[in-house]
Amino acid sequence: MHYLISAALLGCLHVACQAAQQPHALQTCQEISIDASKHVSNFKNLQATSNADTSLLPPGLDDIHDMEPEIADLWPEYGMKSIFIYTWPDVFTGFGRSGPAGDASLASNYNWTLTDRYVRFVTSRGAKASLQFQITNGTDPEQSTPEKLGQVGFAIADRYMNGAGNSGFKDTLELFDYYVEIDNNNEPSTLANYNTSFRFFAGFAKGVARASIRCGVGAWGTNRIVPTHANYSVYDPYVSQFYRDCKAYNVPIKAATYHFTNAQFSLNPYDIKTLTDRFRSEILAPTGFANLPIWVTQYDPNPSGVQPTSAQAIKDYNDPSFFASFTLGTSMYAQDTSLDRAMPWTGFGYGGTGAGNAPFQPWFNRSSATAIPLNVAAAWKLQGELVVSTPQRLQLSGSSSNGFAVLAGRSNTGSRVNILLNNYQPNYDIAREIARQMTPLMNTSTTAFPLIQSNGLFNGEQACFKPGNPLFYIPLCQSYVQAYIRENHATRYRLRVSNLPWSAQRSYKLVVQRVGDGTVHRVLLEKTGRGKSIDIILAFPANTQDLVSIEAL
Repeated sequence: MHYLISAALLGCLHVACQAAQQPHALQTCQEISIDASKHVSNFKNLQATSNADTSLLPPGLDDIHDMEPEIADLWPEYGMKSIFIYTWPDVFTGFGRSGPAGDASLASNYNWTLTDRYVRFVTSRGAKASLQFQITNGTDPEQSTPEKLGQVGFAIADRYMNGAGNSGFKDTLELFDYYVEIDNNNEPSTLANYNTSFRFFAGFAKGVARASIRCGVGAWGTNRIVPTHANYSVYDPYVSQFYRDCKAYNVPIKAATYHFTNAQFSLNPYDIKTLTDRFRSEILAPTGFANLPIWVTQYDPNPSGVQPTSAQAIKDYNDPSFFASFTLGTSMYAQDTSLDRAMPWTGFGYGGTGAGNAPFQPWFNRSSATAIPLNVAAAWKLQGELVVSTPQRLQLSGSSSNGFAVLAGRSNTGSRVNILLNNYQPNYDIAREIARQMTPLMNTSTTAFPLIQSNGLFNGEQACFKPGNPLFYIPLCQSYVQAYIRENHATRYRLRVSNLPWSAQRSYKLVVQRVGDGTVHRVLLEKTGRGKSIDIILAFPANTQDLVSIEAL
């Protein structure tokens, strides 16, 4: 059945998309065409989260307590299968000790109380855990050795993968993300630090592999993902040398990990694809790791404490619809990458304050009864419905790298088709105002010139800050994709779906769920029809998400 949903029914637009377009005019209607008979691949389940501190530990640099029961109880409903434990307690008590008290092979020198609670917290809800492994003394040459750290890695993997010590755990871990962001500090001693770090990493990774090849180690959670190929590029052995060394010394590595946390310069979710593609082609493939899995273990629009300054930019930056659209857009574009995981930071929880007084937006508000979802959580749930109930990805046209993202799926039974749409449109004054505040803190010899482009966005693909800067204190370096303004001006979309997977005489129900557009979540439209195709035009404000579901009756 072919129909247009009337304007009288739900404020939809009768005018065909192309009729409103004039030569050289802004495109305000996005045309999407889907052939429901063409299954091109299966969706990856990227319903994961990089959760932060919990109430099991005192606050450290981050004051974020997200692993609460009322949050975790929602994981199955949202399709969440992979949970990153951001704050992993020390388990070995013998660093810096000699004799039997410092023997990492003795079970008596381990305290599993907190870590057992962490892992059980995750696995009891049907998910697997990954760990940020950043122990206090384990890589200090005066307190430890690579061999001792390898024994610690063996003990952790043996307990949680093989049930050692009658722990009751089995195959509960996916990945150790080893010593995140260690490449941030741009010091003359970086290479010497790297050489020491690599020896400890190699010892740890080999220890984990001795216990289990099903769980492995990733590194480094880097912020400098790719070289800039410019005269201001700073050498980063944690990327440029690390993978060659892993190959040369037969160090087992399960994944390369990086942090997509430099988007404050561009506000561009599509950069996750550009960075991942370049990371694989420019770094991994030439070093013999062309097929190595890549995990993004953190992503967010702005990890720093620098905020916009104008009233409108502040309002737009704090708008839950902007945060939802950036977060969902990043995850949707990650479907077109070779990523195995993409974990939002701080993720599925109540938000909080990170290092450098950086505020992170919540996914839920607290209440006395339950967690109340905000836009980003509601949008995340729509994506979970897409990838879980309709995992067969369908061919389509109309998705764009400019912020208007579309994914379509079909159920394994052929009785349902889902289409997820996201209309991401940021206020670029947010990025401009952040860039203006950051540029005086930067080392101009390791940054592009001029620092600011004519469009007001930051220039180049690398930002290195001066020693002692009040933002990071250390001479931190970051790399990212050259920022530019994405031209997405869509205010509505036309969706045409053909070859629905049932007979022309079969009836179906069409439901449109909407997040944003003035509410957190609502059912925008319910309609029944008959046939193998639909054609609808709907108004679609900026930073809104729709899930269009068509199900056979």
